[in-house]
Amino acid sequence: MGRGPLDLVPDLDLSTPAVESPPRRREVYIDAFRGLMVLAMVQGHLCDSLLDPAVRAEPWYLFQRMFHGSTAPGFLFASGFVAGLPRAPLSLRASLRRVRRLLFVLGVGYFLHLPWFSLWKTMNEASPHQREILFSCDALQVIAVTQLFVLGLQWAGGRRWTQAAAVVALAIIAASPGVWASELGAELPEPLVPYLDKSTGSRFPIFPYSAFVLAGTLAGAALGRVEPRRRHRRALVAGLGLIGLGAALTPVLEGWVDYWGPSPAYAFVRLGGLLLLLLLVEGAARVRLPGVRALALLGHETLLVYVLHLYILFGGIVIQSPMVALHDRLGLGEALVVLLLMLPVLLGASWVWRTAKRWGPHEAQLVLVFVTTWFLYQFLTRPW
Repeated sequence: MGRGPLDLVPDLDLSTPAVESPPRRREVYIDAFRGLMVLAMVQGHLCDSLLDPAVRAEPWYLFQRMFHGSTAPGFLFASGFVAGLPRAPLSLRASLRRVRRLLFVLGVGYFLHLPWFSLWKTMNEASPHQREILFSCDALQVIAVTQLFVLGLQWAGGRRWTQAAAVVALAIIAASPGVWASELGAELPEPLVPYLDKSTGSRFPIFPYSAFVLAGTLAGAALGRVEPRRRHRRALVAGLGLIGLGAALTPVLEGWVDYWGPSPAYAFVRLGGLLLLLLLVEGAARVRLPGVRALALLGHETLLVYVLHLYILFGGIVIQSPMVALHDRLGLGEALVVLLLMLPVLLGASWVWRTAKRWGPHEAQLVLVFVTTWFLYQFLTRPW
């Protein structure tokens, strides 16, 4: 993930970063699912950065990382789910508003990768490695770019946009092994190379990760607006079907494609598992299990939580983090204590920001405009 704070959305999903009037009510399970994904991501980043390398090399940790590989796709899937809820195509005004918000998300993604708080120093002094990090395609970049594509697809395809999006998602999944092996990025400009594959260090290139955002958007359109029984039936059938398809493809692709990499078999299994997990989270929300409301709060503020936890763990160009001194030094128990201490901070920040937007949406908007303007002025004018 990128390193290095703000959520600008009324319902705080990654697709709509702006403060507006209070949004229409959204079902708790949607935000709880998003919150679960972002919480698992926080746990993964914390353990990967703070645990002693000897602990990370133990068999149990390697085994749990195998399951943790679906955390990031789940985060991308969840970000797309909310984007698929509104009926499409959107009005011109709503489309332009969403474009503005997605461009903001894209900008935050690059902000997290900046090596220095100066445009001129970044342009003239960045090493090849720092330039790779700056231009790498991370979670926010692939979310923003994919949802901008979906917006164009909705305008071009009208109500048939879902069929076109499904075809594109399948094409991305099928083409990913070939794209990773082809080195096609060598022919592209430097800022675009990381969007194709992992050859330059990108964690979430378009192939195959854009397919998870597209799949989440399709799931939001197909499941989010229907009555619960039909939603449960559709999700169950689709989830089991995708897992079965992935299992059937696994022996066919064995020896040809790395299963844990760009394999279509693994992609289908993960998508199926996410749909089944969505059903479980909805069930937990329905019976009001303890902790669901807290997850929903985190899910309502995903961008804030995403950026804030990265700054706590890694710092950035605005502030340094004391946590950096603990990297690669803690045992499992100590890392869990740090996680437990971080949770109240993330929940508290989420509650404060959500409350501020509800009670003073225009004032919250002014704060965001001020912070953004201040940052851009400083970044563009600082000589070094």
